[in-house]
Amino acid sequence: MRFRRRGLHIFAAGLLGLGPIAFAQNSTVLIPGPLRSFLRMAGVSQKAAPEDILPLFARSVFIRGYSGGRPSEYLMLLDRYVAQARELQTLAGPAGALKVTNCTDAVPLLQILGYRIRNGCGKTTLLMTADPDRAFLTIDSGFPLPQLEEALQTGQTFTMPYTYSQVPALLHEGDWFSISTSRRRGISSLIDAIVDDPSVARLYWAMSKLDPETRNVLLRQPGLRRLAPVSAVLDFYGGEITVRDNRVVVPGGPTSDNAWKDIVGASPQSPGDFILHLLAKDRGWTAAYFDAMSRASREEQTHLTEPTRIKQLYEAFRPSDQDPPATRGVFRRAPDILVLFSRANWSPDGTPHIPGDIDTWKHILADAPRNHATSEWAKHAKGWNRPEQVLQGMVGISRTDMESGPLQIFLQANAIDRARGNGKPLDPQTVRLMASHYSQYANWFPLFAEFPELDNDSIQQFVNTAQAVGGISNETLRGNALGSFQAVVGIWQVLARQGEIQPAMLNASWQHMLEPFNKVQNETELFDHARESLGQLATAAAGKPNCTQDEWISLLGGPNQSSREGRAMQQEMAGRIRSVMTDQRLVSLDTLFTFSDGLSALEQGTITGDKLLPMAEELREFEMPRAILTTMERIEWAPRGYSIRHAQLQARTDMTKLLKSQPNKQQLENARGTLAAFLRDTLVGLNYAYYEPPGAQMLHHNPVFVRAHDFTGTTVSSPERAWMIAELFGTGSPASGGAYLAGSLADLPFALAKSEQDFIVPENVQALIWRELVPELLVSASMPRWWEITAPEMHAAALYQRAGEDLMDLARKNPEVRSHVRSILEDRLTVGQMITVDDAWNSKAPAPPKIAPADAFYLASAYHTRFPQEQAWSPADQELAALSKEHPEESRPDRIARDFGVPHPVMDSSYGRDLLAIKPFPFFGGFSSRLFGESWDSNNFYWARLADELGYQPVMLHRLVPELTRRMTAKIFASHIEDWAALDRAMRETGEDFRHSIAAQKAAAAVASSVQ
Repeated sequence: MRFRRRGLHIFAAGLLGLGPIAFAQNSTVLIPGPLRSFLRMAGVSQKAAPEDILPLFARSVFIRGYSGGRPSEYLMLLDRYVAQARELQTLAGPAGALKVTNCTDAVPLLQILGYRIRNGCGKTTLLMTADPDRAFLTIDSGFPLPQLEEALQTGQTFTMPYTYSQVPALLHEGDWFSISTSRRRGISSLIDAIVDDPSVARLYWAMSKLDPETRNVLLRQPGLRRLAPVSAVLDFYGGEITVRDNRVVVPGGPTSDNAWKDIVGASPQSPGDFILHLLAKDRGWTAAYFDAMSRASREEQTHLTEPTRIKQLYEAFRPSDQDPPATRGVFRRAPDILVLFSRANWSPDGTPHIPGDIDTWKHILADAPRNHATSEWAKHAKGWNRPEQVLQGMVGISRTDMESGPLQIFLQANAIDRARGNGKPLDPQTVRLMASHYSQYANWFPLFAEFPELDNDSIQQFVNTAQAVGGISNETLRGNALGSFQAVVGIWQVLARQGEIQPAMLNASWQHMLEPFNKVQNETELFDHARESLGQLATAAAGKPNCTQDEWISLLGGPNQSSREGRAMQQEMAGRIRSVMTDQRLVSLDTLFTFSDGLSALEQGTITGDKLLPMAEELREFEMPRAILTTMERIEWAPRGYSIRHAQLQARTDMTKLLKSQPNKQQLENARGTLAAFLRDTLVGLNYAYYEPPGAQMLHHNPVFVRAHDFTGTTVSSPERAWMIAELFGTGSPASGGAYLAGSLADLPFALAKSEQDFIVPENVQALIWRELVPELLVSASMPRWWEITAPEMHAAALYQRAGEDLMDLARKNPEVRSHVRSILEDRLTVGQMITVDDAWNSKAPAPPKIAPADAFYLASAYHTRFPQEQAWSPADQELAALSKEHPEESRPDRIARDFGVPHPVMDSSYGRDLLAIKPFPFFGGFSSRLFGESWDSNNFYWARLADELGYQPVMLHRLVPELTRRMTAKIFASHIEDWAALDRAMRETGEDFRHSIAAQKAAAAVASSVQ
């Protein structure tokens, strides 16, 4: 197959999330054929704006267009399609329409489409393939072939508009021709230049993300030709570079100019030289440092850009000669420095806050796993005596991607101290203990940032208990103990979050809950101690040591409610949990505890065995699904390391035989020990059921999903990984015995959301719903509970959003207000997003600039804080002021941010919900890809506003939020991984659909009432 590029006109492979692009010099490129066909072939959202097309096409070229330096199949198919489209365009002629009146007219058209007529003209006419390659493109592009065939059969005229579409282009085409290194002659189109030279494509994409003023400066100096070699750096780390009044806006403001001049080697007051030096220095790492600091809030920048500190931190971050460039790979590097700069803690004297003490971090560095970065800093650490040096060490280590290194320990300890506020900080002994076990319990430590009431002793007790449970030598006993221990801890988390354990009792209840698990020696003791631990929780939450299963489900369903709506919703939430427990065929706690007590009574001779037979039969109600493979076939084809022994043992358990015999004391004790496996699964099932994601399928259709959970790490072949977030295994293989999770119950909502996300069916063809984001959306819907939300608080959340939107409108008309609004939004929005806002302010459109709901809330609340002298600017703000006077607690911005925010376990090392004053993080690979998802925090704010405006009670959020989030996920229609606009659009479309459905229901009810 010959790769043709004659006048190639292709466009986007994605939808830009930065909004419309402002063009310094306008030109256009002609795209042949219907726009929908082009979008379909290129895999672009049907809702992509015309000005987004070429930048995204350029991105697609350097990412997807070449493989090993050769054109990829993607690029070749597009080339062939465009060639076919041009032929059709020529056939359409000046009239711009394809017209067929009879079979003779159809021949030229069908030749281009790759088809021919069969059975002659008339009712029996059929179209069959003549050229498979052309026919494939015809079908794939959505050409209405059935309509053409029907017209030929019926003798009707077939007409289809077929005209060129004009697509805006960045700068003049000649600007890009001049830097192309393509050897092909006859380049006459910007598309040719982009297709033939990936460096041109990447520079085009990178330049499209800059604001017009910055772009114009770079065109003059240093020019496109000198920027081409550093296009990759500009793409990855140039998004926050801005030029204002002919100077580069640097982190720290003008007072930091001299420091940046020393670092970069050029003055910010010479923007062309500064930016070129910034991009070229240290193989892109200087630009990465600049970008990370630019994304920090102004408050953080004030600390970070202190003249001496900023240079010392850069020297710590600066790469060695052996380090790879910052642009190596598909994704950006060093995600941890963004987190460090955004979430650093500072002491009252302006020095960095260091958890524990300096000697603690000397030991942590000395004991850290060895790589180039940690080895070097372990040597430096021996001479540390100031907090600044510890911070420098963390910055230096941040250049190396690690999941559980010293920097991650530092961030986690900092998060705990930040949550404790003025309380007692972590002591050195606790920090060292956490560090020594961080590789195991990294996903459990965020719990202590979520509940700062848990003191240092509670952290130490958790580590010691986890070590004791994890150190059990017998694998079966260890698996059951791990599951039971983690499940009880998970239940404690739920009760604590829902306020069913009072804050004053959190620390004591935690320690009482853990203590029994230190004594496990066999299965019988495990059953008794797990029951004892559960009893401690019952005492703390319900005031009595024994609760029935219905009482436990009621507790998990939610705290007691006083209103009729609240009681109904609490019963509904409990019903959801009960449904999962039933579908998983889990034995009830009542049966297990009563049967255990009965075995003890049988041992003492106070009852006879026949009284226990009904409960023994209940244990046998569970059966393994019928195997479709023999044992040998399963051994040969099943995934390596997979084991269903735990579930199989339960299926084979038959207590009726024991009860019908004359069991001795030891046999009865062993029988009670057998119940430990059943108890583990019931406790684990309660956790699964509580965090059921919206639209869950496996929890209801795979009856061994809970039982098959691998707690021992058999599947992952690593004892440490057994304590990490669970991963899904066994999918797609009939020999696997069904899908199951392997790992711990830490961050269970996220693990379940990842497992269930593929059951959400997109509404749009070719819609991109990326795996790195959807689980975070589902967690934000399944994890929060709304029992403490009052009607005034929900109304305040809605008013803050409306007030923020009104403020955006006022800023369009008032330059002084615009300046204030910009100063606030720059802490929450990226440069690209600010471009969109500026364009909307400067346009003559009647609508104000649109910002995300969380940003609108942040804007309104921050405006009141920073400019308290300003009068109310709109009716919504006046109503908010009145509400704040009447309900001051419910209207506090920090309370609203906490109640309607989202968890940030990676960004903030805590499972507590909050709204962070942080710009959206770019996409990273690996575990850090969750940073991207955690940056989207608008859903719950928007759903709360929707519920308030439609007159729902706050408890109805328990029903609305999961359902609306699931619908929104199905509506996502994006083709670019950082497409924030697609998320906002899907969310608002879902809201409008819901409004219309409610209006339709009310109209139907009114009609029915009038008829009656």
